[in-house]
Amino acid sequence: MNVAETRAVLRVGRIAALNMYPLYHHLEHVGGPQFAFTDGVPTTLNQGVMRGDLDVSAMSSIEYARNADQLQLLPVACISAAGAVDSILVFSHVPFADIRSVAITPHSATSVALLRILLGNDAEFVDLTQTPAQALTHCDAVLLIGDEALVGGQSPYAAHVTDLGALWRVRTGLPMVFAVWAARADLGSAYRSPLADLQQQLTDAQESYARDPRAVVRAAAQRFPFSEEFIAAYFRRLGYGFGAIEREGLGMFLQMAREAGQLVRLPEFVAA
Repeated sequence: MNVAETRAVLRVGRIAALNMYPLYHHLEHVGGPQFAFTDGVPTTLNQGVMRGDLDVSAMSSIEYARNADQLQLLPVACISAAGAVDSILVFSHVPFADIRSVAITPHSATSVALLRILLGNDAEFVDLTQTPAQALTHCDAVLLIGDEALVGGQSPYAAHVTDLGALWRVRTGLPMVFAVWAARADLGSAYRSPLADLQQQLTDAQESYARDPRAVVRAAAQRFPFSEEFIAAYFRRLGYGFGAIEREGLGMFLQMAREAGQLVRLPEFVAA
């Protein structure tokens, strides 16, 4: 092994939101010098991987699928929900079925595609460039994700609040996979070892969290503006493993995304 191979540093994107903290809590403690972390919202990290600014990241599942020919899936972790997720919310003045205009968050690709699938193609989507309250003066609804949605859920912006994770479960009976882990397919051999280490540590992170969830909850409460009780309940809604049922849910989502015009081609693992 040459010097370049021994010094390879994997540039890893981290979603800067509470929902991924059970994985990042472990990585922060055992990551080591072979990883260089960059925090950001999902859309920013998606772009970072595709531009080559990052080597690997948790990515919006729809953006992984749109660029699957340039990426390699790390089939050991994801972020999913088997029902209500609390952090993918639509706030609306009218019932969900009557929504005709939505101001959408710029931070998520998967949630926007999911909303289009669930709402249909007739509704107008506009970018959210104001506060949610301001946007709701001229739109029927606002889509928020992550910590913004969690805050809004505590003091709703409108009379109707729709959890897209819950609605997806009702429609399909499957979990919704919001993000997967993917690396650039063109990474050289120098990155083989740190990439294998990252996959192992993502697996270890899930096991560590399962053994002592309260430790992760306590640590999260020191970093995010929510109580331990709130965080513990929120984490129980989320899944991080990428097993057969998550693959089925992801496959269903991508097939429906293609039918809704949100995806041109299915990745090989779905098409097969």
